[in-house]
Amino acid sequence: MSDRVSSKEFKKAIYKLRTQGFSHLEVDEVENVFRGDLHESGSSQGISKEEIKKGISWLKDHGGNHHLSSEQLDKVESALRHYL
Repeated sequence: MSDRVSSKEFKKAIYKLRTQGFSHLEVDEVENVFRGDLHESGSSQGISKEEIKKGISWLKDHGGNHHLSSEQLDKVESALRHYL
């Protein structure tokens, strides 16, 4: 177990979301929120528990900026936390 979701693990989480019915647009919206966290360098590389929390909170607070339902956001959070 790691304290961060790696790029490879993120891809696995995205695949899981696709199998749960997420469209390409919805997956793109998830990737856009966490892309910066994945591409940090050094020990900050990957998505931390705090970054997952902040990303999900941002999505919940800005529902007009994406097409994800509350139920889908729960699935995103669960898929990412699985790798922590």
